[in-house]
Amino acid sequence: MKSTCAVAPLALLLIAALSSINTRSVSAADDKGYAGFEKWVMEYGVSKSGAADPGFLKAKHEFEDALQKHDKTAAATLLNDNFQWVTSDGEQHSKALVLEDLEPLAKNNEGALDVRTTDFTGDVERLIGLHRNERFVHLWAKNHGVWQAFVFLDIPLPKERKLDVDPPNPPKDQGAPCINPCQTVGEFKPADASQAEVLKTWLILKNSEWHPNAEVWASHSDVYHETITAGMDLPMLQHVAELAQARKIYGEDGGNSGEPVMQMKMFTFNNVVIQQNLQGRGTKPVTWVMRLFVNRGDEKHPEWKIALSAQTRIRKNMDTKNVPDY
Repeated sequence: MKSTCAVAPLALLLIAALSSINTRSVSAADDKGYAGFEKWVMEYGVSKSGAADPGFLKAKHEFEDALQKHDKTAAATLLNDNFQWVTSDGEQHSKALVLEDLEPLAKNNEGALDVRTTDFTGDVERLIGLHRNERFVHLWAKNHGVWQAFVFLDIPLPKERKLDVDPPNPPKDQGAPCINPCQTVGEFKPADASQAEVLKTWLILKNSEWHPNAEVWASHSDVYHETITAGMDLPMLQHVAELAQARKIYGEDGGNSGEPVMQMKMFTFNNVVIQQNLQGRGTKPVTWVMRLFVNRGDEKHPEWKIALSAQTRIRKNMDTKNVPDY
């Protein structure tokens, strides 16, 4: 298999150990904190990441060649009309801006290390890696049978990486109500049935973070899910463990709802939906967020599940009137 999955080594050991065990009921928050994921694996099985699509590999090679040659014509055909390059300080570059001068993106795209590629139903390819002392997440999408770069996101490296044994942070404003993003996301209207289902799934996920519920969160998450911010990177297993520990330590109101959504967009690519949000609590958005949802469409995975949450801060909007930095 050409692609590698974004699952912690402990998760892989757990999956192997459970492969011959029949389904059984397990508490979502035992002393180990991993039972929610254990139950998820036994009930739903493990999704296949699949090999990287040959058409995607060809398009990616052609795009890298176009960047090196500063070939704007070739690059234009390989960028989706909604393409965005978001730098680690939150600056957004549209397709038009990138094509005005390919040099900055060409330089930024050099020296990629530890790249992990995961295929999602042949509709979207997710690349996670390192370059230029930053992490990056690239999404490529098949648009009417043609592979195109859809979004490139750069994320600062965390000053300290969270460990499996680190306790979750205590909740902020414990007991405070959560309207946005737990009940509503402002003016966003789904454009199709897939986006409507994704919105329902996302609201369930936000509520299971606000009131920590590892079992509910895990049942709506793809096994290849990763959460990546400037402050942490969490594979699915560790995320589940943190929710279980948060509920154990701080109780039912022991989570955080997250920043309100100021603008939401969704883009549908067959069995994958990409969500892009601007979020913040002040007068300006301070966080640019990208999420990926997948519907594998088989008996074991009949629903939409989150498979990525990645974000960076919009530095120019970080002031005393908005949310403080990480």
